[in-house]
Amino acid sequence: MLDYGADKKISVNKQDIALNDLESRLRAIYEQRKDKTMFIAAAGNLRYGEIVTVIDAAKGAGVEKVGIVTEAMRTAAGAPPPGN
Repeated sequence: MLDYGADKKISVNKQDIALNDLESRLRAIYEQRKDKTMFIAAAGNLRYGEIVTVIDAAKGAGVEKVGIVTEAMRTAAGAPPPGN
């Protein structure tokens, strides 16, 4: 799970990561996995282009499918919004 908060901080599996290091970190995570699906939960105030940058890094790292988790989905599941 990748969280992209309103403060523009990115975390992967609850570990903070800089955007510049994202692709290499995701490559290390996904290179041995058979299921190359990643979910992104992003704050509603982020611009589309900011989300696309993260998706591009994921695709470059070998992620084959990207799912978007909306704030409404997280709220329904009892999870806090990204960045909180």
